Amino acid sequence: MSDETPMFTLVKSQDLDDAPGDLNEKSKLLVNTLAMLCSFYNAADLASFLHSEMFENAFRLGNAWIGLELGLYEDHSKTLDVFPAKKELLIVDNHSTGVFEGNIYRCSRENETAEILMRWFSVVYSKEARFN
Repeated sequence: MSDETPMFTLVKSQDLDDAPGDLNEKSKLLVNTLAMLCSFYNAADLASFLHSEMFENAFRLGNAWIGLELGLYEDHSKTLDVFPAKKELLIVDNHSTGVFEGNIYRCSRENETAEILMRWFSVVYSKEARFN
């Protein structure tokens, strides 16, 4: 087991609509898991999860029906909103850090998601974070 501290957290933050009625049991379990705070050790792992078949089968079925909060593990005041839809992930920076043009980023590929998350991390992370 690693003593490394995770970089990111992800948790369900809001329901935008009812969950699709045809979610299978694995997808329902994933929805319930994301009701609790999940952590990821790096941007590549988080991007891999957001573009995984399991995630797509649960959340990327059509229009966005759920909102997720993505945050820094060491400073939970640094957050982004993530809205998964069939065509893309919509990432919204409500804190206007200047990382995304217009504070919104649309991504459909795993590698671009990892890159933009690392760019955001490099701007908002501070060694003097709340929990350091």
